[in-house]
Amino acid sequence: MVQNERSQRVIWLTMLVAFCGFFGLRIPFSAEVRAQDIPITAHPSARLTSQPRDGAGSSQLANRFDVTFYHLTLNLNGLRNPILLGRNRIVGRALTDLDSLQFDLSNNLIVDFVSLTTGGALAYSHQHDKVTVVLKTRLLKGSKLELDLVYHGNPASTGFGAFTNIQNVPGKPNTIWTLSEPYGSKEWWPLDDQLSDKSDSVRVTVRVPAPMKVASNGVLLGKTTHIDGSSTFDWMHRYPISPYLVSLAIGEYDEYTQTYTRPSHLVTEWGPGSFPVQHFAYRGSNAFQGISPTSGWHLAAEMLAVFEDWMGPYPFEKEKYGHAHVTFKGGMEHQTISSMGNIGAELIAHELAHQWFGDKLTPQSWSDLWLNEGFATMSEFLVYESDPKYANMGRILGNLYYQRARLARGTLVQQDTLDVAKLFDFSGVYAKGYMVLRMIRGIVGDDVFKQILRTYTSTPSLKYASVTTTDFQRIVEEVSGRSFQTFFDQWVYSGTGLPTYDVSWSNVGDGVNPQVRIELKQIQQADESSVSVFEMPVWLEIETTGKTYRIRVENNQRSQVYTIDLPESALSVRVDPEKWILRGDSPTHVALDEPISVPSDLSFSVYPNPTKGPINLHFEPNPSGESVNITVYDLLGRLVRTHRTNPGWRGEMDITLDGQGLPPGMYTIRAVQNGHFRSKSVILTR
Repeated sequence: MVQNERSQRVIWLTMLVAFCGFFGLRIPFSAEVRAQDIPITAHPSARLTSQPRDGAGSSQLANRFDVTFYHLTLNLNGLRNPILLGRNRIVGRALTDLDSLQFDLSNNLIVDFVSLTTGGALAYSHQHDKVTVVLKTRLLKGSKLELDLVYHGNPASTGFGAFTNIQNVPGKPNTIWTLSEPYGSKEWWPLDDQLSDKSDSVRVTVRVPAPMKVASNGVLLGKTTHIDGSSTFDWMHRYPISPYLVSLAIGEYDEYTQTYTRPSHLVTEWGPGSFPVQHFAYRGSNAFQGISPTSGWHLAAEMLAVFEDWMGPYPFEKEKYGHAHVTFKGGMEHQTISSMGNIGAELIAHELAHQWFGDKLTPQSWSDLWLNEGFATMSEFLVYESDPKYANMGRILGNLYYQRARLARGTLVQQDTLDVAKLFDFSGVYAKGYMVLRMIRGIVGDDVFKQILRTYTSTPSLKYASVTTTDFQRIVEEVSGRSFQTFFDQWVYSGTGLPTYDVSWSNVGDGVNPQVRIELKQIQQADESSVSVFEMPVWLEIETTGKTYRIRVENNQRSQVYTIDLPESALSVRVDPEKWILRGDSPTHVALDEPISVPSDLSFSVYPNPTKGPINLHFEPNPSGESVNITVYDLLGRLVRTHRTNPGWRGEMDITLDGQGLPPGMYTIRAVQNGHFRSKSVILTR
């Protein structure tokens, strides 16, 4: 049936009146909020024919009008056209005198009317994804305003999801879910879409057909079942929240609830604490239970204790934490209820950590996205270190993230926040962000690093607010007692690339006072890095016959020499063996004319020589039984292979060294025992 525009509008207004009547709940709020679900009276608003040009846009609204509360009331049915009937009650205070307000809402959705909650339609226009509302009288600075914006439509799926509706698709669950980061909120609800304009609280009231359930932020105030079998779920979140963290997850869910009770060793620090951990999993799935010891959402309950130890109390303990199943293959840290498309421990830890880093502390600008993603990636490893069952996962992902971080381009603080793919590039804000924090941890040590995290999350001016990289730098410097300005300049604000260390060493001194002379050069090229010298503490690992030594040196020159006293001659030197520094692969050179003697009782041969394959060594009997340290160097003196025999062997012995990946050429093999050595040459052919 074809209907004209006027008759369509009458039908929609009638539906909206009925829709709003379904939500007659009147739940008292605090004196600060006190917004109640008042039924909407249908009346047309005066629509503007042109958008006023007063310089007011959503980019400026946060500086002109402080939104303190949203109450989003929705009727959703994925099989209906339109899918969404909605109203948003917006409450706030003027920060300056105002004649109009502007909110973000996609033009894909239709505004039906705008009115004051006290009554009276307001003129508005809806152009370029902005709803401009003209106030009847000037709103004076400090004055409070409450208005209702009623709308309907079929929200678009953009970005990482924004609004996703899946119904009757073979092999997929019937579901509706939202993922608004970074710019998708306006695709499904009207708001001031600014990171820095956190509302003090948010209420989300949603009606859905049976058998669908709704998961959202905060606590469930109540569920109402209607005569047609549909249900209304009423969620309330009473903590400050950035708009992109408001979430819906709707599906045929199985529900699981755990209780996190703060362990005794943390009660002494934070006091007693207990709250529910709720999980909404697609019916019949194994998301909660998992399929291995390192999978399943139930792991979040044990991870909470790890994070409370490092980062302070869970930020929303008066409400809940939880997971809601979505078809997005990753995860999203919606405040108190992470949307999850996977069940691995790495994703569970990552999204849980965001409740501190991203939700409690939210970047003031998307330029500082690494304050979300770098911190959450770093936090994964706090979990891996906490339990041996995660050890293998930690090794694999540690190496993977390290290699990915070496591919990062540009500065860690983002210059372009409109290119979403570049903004969320894994090698940058995730992997390099993690490595920057790992380097800070390596510089200050675990105890100080823990205090940095705790101070950062608990500083009164920062918690539940918007933060910047300079805020975090200030905390690092205050807690550690040292300047990190050069570090942040080189690794975060303006520096690009990474250092590569060229290491040369030789034994010096005499038999009574052995020393090792180490020359450390930074060899990064100008076209690969904007930093001439990365000023960093560097760990050097020096191996002798009896012991391995770890020595940290300050490196602040392009070429720097260190002479280190040792009880015996060095056998090998490695730079940064545990990869505390984001760096290139470091070639190691050694002086082959070290002043040490050749023993007569150590003899070996190389066969075949030349060789196309592995390097085979045959050792004659070893009367002393001492272990032998074997090293292989190329013609430039670079260390390319190492091997150490077990002590106690005395008979003949054959050893095979891997030649894979070595280019053709001549190599020197050195066998060192008790500070004395023999050397042989071998030719590799291909």
